[in-house]
Amino acid sequence: MSWIRTIAPTDPAGQTGRLGRIYRRHRRPDGLVDHIVTSGSLNPEALDHHLHLYEHLMRGPSGLTTAERELIAVAVSVVNGCHY
Repeated sequence: MSWIRTIAPTDPAGQTGRLGRIYRRHRRPDGLVDHIVTSGSLNPEALDHHLHLYEHLMRGPSGLTTAERELIAVAVSVVNGCHY
């Protein structure tokens, strides 16, 4: 969970405008929004750009399969001590 201040998806500010659209687009099947998404909630414009970059890197044209890209992401997370 983020230790920084965030705007929760249940907060009225998290349900409208650009942030509301981002949250709706990135809602998990169980209805929750990952903390990595909410951590950028104070700057929805930057968050939107970040998520577009991530989607392009993970799903855009590449010589690597999606599975290979996911494996690289997991390895980097382990090296960086990320637990998600």
